[in-house]
Parts: sequence; C-alpha cells; structure tokens
Amino acid sequence: MKQNSETNSLESGLGNDIDEQAVAWFVRLRADNVSSEEKSSFLRWLNQADAHRDAFNEISKLWGDADLLQALGDTAQKHNIAPHKITTAHFKLPLAIAACLILALSFRNELGILTQGDYSTGVGERRTVYFDDGSTAMLNTDSAIAVNMDGPQRKVELLKGEAYFEVKPNPGRPFVVQAAHSTTRVLGTRFFVHEQSDGDEVKVMSGRVEVADRRILKQPVILHDREAVSIDAAGLGETRLLNSELATSWVDGFLVFENAPLESVIGQIRRYRTGLVVYRDNSLRGLKINGRINLRESDDMLKVLGRNLSVKMTYLTDWLVIIG
Repeated sequence: MKQNSETNSLESGLGNDIDEQAVAWFVRLRADNVSSEEKSSFLRWLNQADAHRDAFNEISKLWGDADLLQALGDTAQKHNIAPHKITTAHFKLPLAIAACLILALSFRNELGILTQGDYSTGVGERRTVYFDDGSTAMLNTDSAIAVNMDGPQRKVELLKGEAYFEVKPNPGRPFVVQAAHSTTRVLGTRFFVHEQSDGDEVKVMSGRVEVADRRILKQPVILHDREAVSIDAAGLGETRLLNSELATSWVDGFLVFENAPLESVIGQIRRYRTGLVVYRDNSLRGLKINGRINLRESDDMLKVLGRNLSVKMTYLTDWLVIIG
C-alpha cells in the first residue's frame, strides 16, 4: 500500500512538460527499489503517446545507459525504448578498469598540484593574493599557483587554471609567470595567464609583456594593451585583439557576454560548477547571446541563463543539464 502511494505521488507530481516527465521517470527507474507497480505505471505513461516514448528514448541515448533499459525486461524492450548505443558485457570490465585508472591519475595529479602550490581555489571560488612587493594575483575558479619572490626575479608558476596579475613596477626585478607552455615576463602591467588542457593563453589589459614558448628557444612575442596570444604544442600563435569581455570580466565578479556564441558562454559557466552540460541540438552551440551573470550565483548561473533565453534547459540532476 505504501509503495502504491509513492507511485501515485510520482505520477501526480509530474507536470505537463513531457521532457520533465521523462527525466522524472528516468531518475526513478535508476533506483534500486523500483517496484513492479512503478514499472507498470511507467509503461502506462510510455504508451500514452509517441512523444513520451521519443522523450524517454532521447534521455536514455544522452545518458547512454543500456543497462537501465535492459533492467526493464522484455516488456520494455518491445516498446522500442532501448537506446541505439549498445553497451555489451564484453566492454564493461575494460571500461571499468580504464575509469579507475583515469580517476587514480586525476587524483594523483591534483594531489601533486596541492602539494606544490602556495595558493589555490576550488571550483566556483576566486581569491586575491597580495605579494610582499605590492603586486597582486587574483586566482579564478579551480586554480593554483606557486610563488618565489626571492632572488633577482619575482617568479610565479601557474600550476592550473587562471590568474590575473597586477604587477608593481620594478625595473631591477622582472616579474615572471610560468605555465605549462609559456613564460611571461613583465616589469609592470595588468595581465591574465590561463593554463588550459591544450595550451596557455596570455591576455594583456594594460602595459607591455613578453611571452615566450617555455619549451622552445624562439623569438618571443611582445603584447600591448588589449592584446592576447595562445601557446600550445605547435608553439606561439598569432597576436590578436581582445574584442570580448567574456574571458576577462570575471575579475569584476561577472561574466559579461556581448554577441557571444552560447557554447562559449556555457564553456565559461562550466568552469564555475561541477557536472556536465549536453546539447540535444548542436545547432544551438552557435546561438549568439548578450547578457551579464553574477559569479556569486555560481550554482544558479545556468538557471539564470536559461530564464533569459528561449532555449530549454532540462535538469536530469543538478550534475547533468540538457540544452535544447
């Protein structure tokens, strides 16, 4: 009787939005204590309309969860809800081993960064560091630096993430920032260094900096006000003008975007929150949008963005969001 009450509660609690209904059923069916009554109730919902079946099938494909669908048994299979992507038992063990290895390597890398770093931030955090020479560094989300202010040079190593530097002028002691691919040398200026998975990016707000490839002896690039350059495995890229505030406005506590592609905005938001964002319709990636989002609302930035767009965002959980 209690289980029937729970089933009826789920059914009555579903709104009119079919995608939301599909998500609710998907989440419930992943539980360990799904009853036969709930399975029957799910199948009744599934058979009410082709749109129900299509929505649930879409959610299942996005998740890639063949095991969930197989667990519904032959009855569910005959209703054509199995995803196109098939996961067989043959691949489960290698995939599990690979996943464990990735997690272990990721943890080891993170532990190494934490032991080397003098200052760091977690996901969604920002932090300002004040150096003895009067210079400052503001760490963006999920970032870490190691600092050495002794000797003829003032040295900072960006271990991960991004930092914004305001350097106190001292001609006799250059300020040097090293990242995975780059070495940036300045006397006094305001600039960003962002270490990404495939390369570094240096952006100058004001002043003059010298950027060199850390691994190759090659003529450095000189950047001036509102200029930027990327450095990757192929070497130094072309100098370009900074024509968007999206990549620099975080210093003021906001993400500002003007005629920016949705994919770029989502990419910036993802740096401040955990979880995944999946596009149901890839054409939405290029949608141009304008606006400003407060970084102090990092947990709600996607919801704020969704409220101001004519694009639907479905929350499978807080960890997984589907766009479109």
